[in-house]
Amino acid sequence: MSFLRNASKACMRVVFRLLVDRSLQPKPTKGNLHILIPRWDAKLGDSIVSSFFFREARKLNARVTVLTVVELAQMHALDFGVDQVVITNANPGLLELRRLAQQIGKVDVVVHLVGRIQPAEILFLRLLRPARVYSLDDRLRCVNRKFGETTAGLDMAERYRRVLLDLGACMVDRKYIIPLPDTMPNATSAPRILFNPYASRPDKSLAFDRSVSLLHAVADAYPAWSVGILCSPATREDALCMEVAAARRNVRVVHGLASPKDAAGYIRCAQVVVSVDTAIVHLAVGLETKLVAIYPAMAEQANPWLPPPSPLTRVVYSQQHTGQIRRTGKKDMNAFSIETLLYNLHELLATTPETEQLHSLRARIVPGLGVAQGTLARQLPLISKDFPEVADCHPGTINLELECPLEVTQPDHRTAPLAWTPSGRTTEVFDLVRIELEFGPLPTRVPAWLYVAHASPHRGTPTVHEVIAQQLNLSEVRECQIHLRASAVTLTLPDQLTAPISRSLSPSQ
Repeated sequence: MSFLRNASKACMRVVFRLLVDRSLQPKPTKGNLHILIPRWDAKLGDSIVSSFFFREARKLNARVTVLTVVELAQMHALDFGVDQVVITNANPGLLELRRLAQQIGKVDVVVHLVGRIQPAEILFLRLLRPARVYSLDDRLRCVNRKFGETTAGLDMAERYRRVLLDLGACMVDRKYIIPLPDTMPNATSAPRILFNPYASRPDKSLAFDRSVSLLHAVADAYPAWSVGILCSPATREDALCMEVAAARRNVRVVHGLASPKDAAGYIRCAQVVVSVDTAIVHLAVGLETKLVAIYPAMAEQANPWLPPPSPLTRVVYSQQHTGQIRRTGKKDMNAFSIETLLYNLHELLATTPETEQLHSLRARIVPGLGVAQGTLARQLPLISKDFPEVADCHPGTINLELECPLEVTQPDHRTAPLAWTPSGRTTEVFDLVRIELEFGPLPTRVPAWLYVAHASPHRGTPTVHEVIAQQLNLSEVRECQIHLRASAVTLTLPDQLTAPISRSLSPSQ
């Protein structure tokens, strides 16, 4: 049956290529770009990996429409900030695609990086008539941005970055957008090690007995650490049986996981995550939690869904029977060495983040323009949607005159153009850089952020910068020191004016 189904698909593709696959006609783009992204594959992990695309596309003043299933619609609309989310069925057919083409209207760009374009989708592209189609399907004439061969060997996030660069972006922040729950778990009671044996398909999940063996090894290697089994409502019963079979006092099922947001909350609190190839991997990458990921060995074939190389990540490979994959399409996630996994886990937990070179500058507190308190009250709620660590800042700035000119070149966060004025007719971009303030009378450094409003007159005086922080009583303070990472800024200074120091920024962010 599988052979007949594949043969039928191949014939349909030939027919549609002959009938409707045509080269795109170049046409000028009027106004802001309208970008369409089909995400009807219904895969959470794929959506997480591409999440940064929407944030970075807003910086180009582009309008983005996403076609996705109902389960992922709210995440794209509320968390990713997509302009328009159109709900459709998973892998819609011809009639549905014709209706969608009429509903969507004019489209300038289609980004289709989810494998081969299906026969019905070829007709869909013909109906839309975009100026550009980005796809991995190089053989189609309607694809004029052929990313199959040119991006072979690159991970998926890098492919989306290349699209943004082709659309005109200068710098692209690849950091994923990870939706978090409204109420975070108690960090002191949350499991320190999270274990996820479940994927979207049985063959991509760990077998029950293999999972129990791995739990024994991890729990015995870290007897003082709590080990939590991640599960969904569908796998909860199996996970409870796994907890009983493991029979270790420090192994428990994580309860209350009704959505990916709930899982993300626990991942953020964990010291390390051990997971098979699934969305949990990408959530851990986005939250910068240490990760040991189990992936199928693909021989000479590059796997674009591997987590990006990072000091926080290790990958353990499960060996595959190529004949079985060819016959059935099913993978085997159990053929890996538990000893190798433990070695990687030990290595990962023994490592400490590399220290980053910092600049330390003297500064004098000076009067400001007197307008920040009113404007920041409107700006901060918008900024904190994508950069939540500044949400609790006081809606006013500390104005610092630095001992030398400073220009922000690599901010920790750059916003999309934000319509923060009451009229909403103008927009402004803001840069944020993590810093620490050191005041003579105070025993500890205070976390703060350089706040660079691109339309502010302060940009013309690089010795004067605005800083935001939680409310501080500085009525008797006239001077301070500012500490920030050297890679974030460019200084104009005489020799030996500043002394770089090697010390990590406070982890309070």
